[in-house]
This record gives sequence, structure tokens and C-alpha cells, in this order.
Amino acid sequence: MTSTRTATATGAGPAAAPPPALWRQRNFAALWSAHTVSQFGTQLSLFVLPVLALATVGATPGQLGLVSAAETLPFLLVGLPAGALLDRWDRRRVMVAADAGRAVALGVVPLGHALDVLSVPLLCAVAFVTGLFTVFFDIADQAFLPEVVGRRQVADANGRLEFSRSAAELAGPGLSGLLLQWVTAPLVLLADAASYLVSALLLGAIRPPRPVAAPVAAPAAGADPRPPAAPERMRTRIAEGLRFVLRHRALRSLALATAVANLAGLGGALSALLPAFALRDLGLSPGRLGLALMLGNACALLGALFTARLVRVLGLGRLLLASRFLPCLGVLLLATAEPGRAVPTLAAAAGLMACGITAYNIAQVSLRQAVTPAALQARMNASVRFVIWGTLPLGAAAGGLLGSAVGTRPALWVVAGVALLSLLPLLLTREVRALRDFPDDVEE
Repeated sequence: MTSTRTATATGAGPAAAPPPALWRQRNFAALWSAHTVSQFGTQLSLFVLPVLALATVGATPGQLGLVSAAETLPFLLVGLPAGALLDRWDRRRVMVAADAGRAVALGVVPLGHALDVLSVPLLCAVAFVTGLFTVFFDIADQAFLPEVVGRRQVADANGRLEFSRSAAELAGPGLSGLLLQWVTAPLVLLADAASYLVSALLLGAIRPPRPVAAPVAAPAAGADPRPPAAPERMRTRIAEGLRFVLRHRALRSLALATAVANLAGLGGALSALLPAFALRDLGLSPGRLGLALMLGNACALLGALFTARLVRVLGLGRLLLASRFLPCLGVLLLATAEPGRAVPTLAAAAGLMACGITAYNIAQVSLRQAVTPAALQARMNASVRFVIWGTLPLGAAAGGLLGSAVGTRPALWVVAGVALLSLLPLLLTREVRALRDFPDDVEE
């Protein structure tokens, strides 16, 4: 297998000098700043879009599920080709273009509100376009990080990025609820659009080490000098990424566990059920819902801060199992919420989910990056995300339809049962259960 990308200087052989601390690396500082700004804006949209659909457009739980499904559907449709392309394209430039595209797409919402044409189909269209850019950004982002910091610092760097996401999850709902008391929901989305533009500017300032191109061998005598047809090359590259993931027992187990969790989780069925359950069934205002989520999301900081220490204490395999179990408990607790104790119950449920999801994401993403050769990073990410994000639109649509058919509380009990099934792939895979730490080398 050939590739125009090789390991960067920071990930060179054993004789290489120790890399500088992350906080002293200008490229990582820019990447981290862009990630932080973008995450704070994204949290505004995640909170405001359901409120907008429910309050301004009058969406049902089923329609809310369609909006959520539209945002994640592109991962199912174009995730695999995106990974094959991003192992050849400049990942930083793709991320800049994706940020700019998401800013423009979100700007359509306040414009549609001003023109009085805002509707569920328009929200679905905006969500789909935003999700399409997110496909390319997220796959490029995870493949780009090892280029910026090198393999030995990937887990530490992921911890810092996850800390920013956790801080955004902590402040985002409360800030969103506060802003909704002052301005209309469409105008709040302008803040997210602005955050994407700032992120694009910061990413544009990154200058990672230039990869050394592999030499191109001359064609053998008598060989056909014409390159293979583009569709065949694309299929071949996609197949290589899928084969790598499906044949690697740890990667396959992580992909299956996360796919089932996402089917039930905050990006899947819960994305359609939670807003309707909290705002309609429990009678919470957007401000009180934001307060409950803000209090619960504070636990995400614990996951970000202590994951590395817990890996040393528990071992990587046990941490993956424990962190996957905590969100299941959160969904079970959420289903018991009553109007009289809605805020503390939602806060506790959100805390269990936030802490577990944060620790799990740091561990599983770092493990995936650690065991994958540089030439396959984007295709590995695309293949895994095709599996784990492909269930999100199915879960969102199914959750919305189930909530409309049987009610949101019975639907939450079903979601809790599905979430518990996500433990099985990890429990049944010894290569995951027995892991003590991240591998420190990989065959390129």
C-alpha cells in the first residue's frame, strides 16, 4: 500500500528528541483554540434548534426526529468516500472550507425567519447541509491531529480537546437559555455561525510539518502506463479502510459498541425525545432545562480531567467498559423524572451521561488513532464514523416516531434498554477487556 503521507517528525523513530509540551506548540494552540470556539457555538445550536422547532415552528416529536436525522444522514451517505478523499487532500484546508460552509448554512435560519418562510423542511435542509460539511470536518479533524502533535502526544491532546468540549457542554445550555430570554432563537444561531468563522481563521494559521512524499516507482516494462479508472481507485481505497477496521478486533468492537450507543444516545433517539419530554411533559421552560443540563454537564469536566489517571488505575479496557455503562444509568434515571423534581433528576441524569461519554470518547478515539498507520487515519475514521454515525439518523427518526406513537416516557425506557446492549461488544472482545494502556507504536 502506498501513500503520499508519512509520519511527521514529532512521531519519528526512537532516536527523535522528546517533543515540546503541548502548550508550547503553536500549531496545537491554534487547533485547540479553533476547537474550543467552535464547540461553544455548536452547543448553542444543539440547544436552540430543538427549541426553535418546537416553539416557533410547532414541530411534533416525529418532526423533531426528522430534523435530527437530517443532520447526521450525510455520515451514512458520504462518510466512506470522504475518508478516501481525505487521505489524499490537504486536511487543514478542508477543515477551513467546512467551517465556512457551516457558517453560511446556519445563516439561512435567521434569514428564513426574517422572511417568514421558516418551516420544518427548511430546518431539515439546513441541518443536512450543515451535517454534510461536518462529515468532512470531523473526519479530517481526527486524522489531522496526529500530524500536528505526533503519536506520543495524541492521548494528551485528545484530553485537552475533550476538556474544551466538556466546558462548552457545561456552559452552552445555560448560556443558550439565558440568550433565549433576550433574543429570538434564530438570532442565537448567528453566534454559532460566527464561531465557525473564527474557527476557520484559527485553523488557517496552522502550519504543520510538511509530510515527505513517498517516491513514485517507474512502471515495469510492458506495464500499462495509464492510471486505473477513478471509480475503481475510490472503491479500492474505501475497501482498504473498511477491511482494516473490520479485521481489527478492537476497532470492530469499539465501532459496534459506539454504534449501538449512538442509536439510543444524545445524537440519536434522545435528540428527539429529550426536548419534547422536558419542555412539554415536565413543563420546564428553556431556561430551567438549560440550567439542568448545565449542572449535569459539569461532570463532563471530571471525565476530561481524570481519564488519563483512570487508565493507569483501572486499565484501558476496564475504563472503556465503565465509561460505557454510566450513560446507560443516566437514561434509566431520566425516564423516572417527574415535574416536581425535574431539574435535579435531569441534572443527575445528564451528569452520568456527560461523565461517561467524555471519558469513553477520549479513550476510544485515542486507541483508534494509536493502532492505525498514518496512511489509513482518514479512511479508518471514515469507516468507523460510517458505522457509529450511520445509526444516528435511524435512532433520531425512530425515537421521534416512537415518542409520537407511545409517548415520550415509555419511549425513554425502550431507549435505556437499547443503550445497555452497547456493552456487549466490549464485554465479548478480550482484546478490549485485557487492554492496560494505549499502544506506543504501530506498523506503518
